[in-house]
Amino acid sequence: MPEETPDSALPPVAIAAFNGPLDLLLHLIRINEVSITDIPIAEITEQYTAHLDAMRELDLDVASEYVALAAELIYIKSKMLLPRAPGEEAVDPRADLAQRLLEYEKFKRSAETLHAIDTLRGGLWPRPETEPPRADGEETLEVSLFDIIEAFRGVTERFRLAHPPAIAIHHLRFSVGDKMIELLERLDAARNMPLLEFLGQMRYRAEAVTAFLACLELIRLGVVRAFQAKPFAEIHATRTDVPFTAQQIRDNYAE
Repeated sequence: MPEETPDSALPPVAIAAFNGPLDLLLHLIRINEVSITDIPIAEITEQYTAHLDAMRELDLDVASEYVALAAELIYIKSKMLLPRAPGEEAVDPRADLAQRLLEYEKFKRSAETLHAIDTLRGGLWPRPETEPPRADGEETLEVSLFDIIEAFRGVTERFRLAHPPAIAIHHLRFSVGDKMIELLERLDAARNMPLLEFLGQMRYRAEAVTAFLACLELIRLGVVRAFQAKPFAEIHATRTDVPFTAQQIRDNYAE
């Protein structure tokens, strides 16, 4: 069956901004369970560039600093492949990047602490987050946008293997609003749902991309919450108590 593509660009969807390329790098170091001071540069570089490709496919704003860090990773990788000249002092080309990551991680944690203190002193009492349904004693963990993009990469890779390039192309257009309504209906009927289960039911790659953007938009609005039962486990989605109707979606996401 020929792969079907949208007849125009996907509608833009505003999502929460990523904090920056060092956040992505720290995310990859975390999921690979490696030390900042001993980064497997070849593997991390490949994963980093794959994430940039996924972000571009989703039409997310890939700022120049992401590309600059990708170039730096490739440069470090090439330096590590080159043999040292006789008598040349052994210098780890990863050392400067590792030091920057350690400092960034330290300041990031400090900023998060100061923000929490400032919120408390200012008498700002934000609405408490809605906990996803869970069994007694079951813990859940928040997931980042990088975690969700990692899941999306798995879906698109499956489409790439299952649907080879086709000669004939039929044009279809998929609606982000329709996919938002579809996901909410699924979550209203179930306690929670694996995110990949929803994305995996899409027949076409463009449809899966549209469904993924719909997931991101609902998460950004606080209508849907993504979580894991434990680190690196499958990502689940659940409906929060934030009211959001199908009619509101049609009014705000008309195409």
